[in-house]
Amino acid sequence: MKLCDVGTTMVALDCVAKGNRMAQLKIGDITVTALSDGRMSFATSNLFPETPESVWDGYRDRFPEAFDAQGFYTNIGVFHLASAGKQVLVDTGLGPHGASGGRPGPPELMEDMSSKSISTDEIDSVFLTHLHGDHVGWNLSHDDDGTRPTFPNARYVLQRADWGHFTDAGFLDGGRRDAAHDTYLPLPEMGVLELIDGETNIAPGLDAYPTPGHTPGHQSMLISSGRERALIIGDVIGSPMHVTEPDHLYRPDVDREMAQKSRHDALDLAEGADMTVIGSHMTRPGWGRLIRWQGRRYWQAL
Repeated sequence: MKLCDVGTTMVALDCVAKGNRMAQLKIGDITVTALSDGRMSFATSNLFPETPESVWDGYRDRFPEAFDAQGFYTNIGVFHLASAGKQVLVDTGLGPHGASGGRPGPPELMEDMSSKSISTDEIDSVFLTHLHGDHVGWNLSHDDDGTRPTFPNARYVLQRADWGHFTDAGFLDGGRRDAAHDTYLPLPEMGVLELIDGETNIAPGLDAYPTPGHTPGHQSMLISSGRERALIIGDVIGSPMHVTEPDHLYRPDVDREMAQKSRHDALDLAEGADMTVIGSHMTRPGWGRLIRWQGRRYWQAL
């Protein structure tokens, strides 16, 4: 076991390597395994339309892996959590057809799960932070025999407010119905969707923590075991730079003010309790700590 000093907390990193980074994290007795469905590229102006390009110049040296020639180069992170005999998957990536979502390369999630000996059949819960396309892509599988849940023994857990928003006829009729049918609309008739409201226990030490604003029902996950704590933030934070620049208009947020409040609340909670922070679009494998430098808060990858 290799230890990484992240301040007052010693976080154990299991020696499961992906490149030069560890792909497994221990929070007390809970094991978090980082998975990925590839990467996406976006022009910075697509995500932050009101932010001058010069704002990002200072971050290119600090986070070189977060930029490419187009602008932002971001991981499509998925996380597997094992706690007290239960297996939970947080989000399901962009799915097999990701070009329209900004992924230039092939999907990776199924291969990554297989390489880490994680079986789709063993997942007890799929925790969906929200219903944007890069978080629901592998919810369902389609072949000549029809459509089925990719994780056949799992309940798919989502905040009710997100379901209401993403199944509204006005939303679907804006050119989104086909993608929704391919990824989440069939879940209720399959009997696998569980809608929740507010803070809800998902598995031992794993609790839904509502962080609305990015979407109406966006949810994060609190991880607690022994004296260790972590927070999976979904898209509350869209990149390492977002930790330091939390108030710029972020185009994917449906409610700017609510999203900013959730962003500040989540960061304050994590920093105040010295939590490890885990994010879908952060530096691979996706976890780090929050540090202060010259009065500002920064992301420090582990």
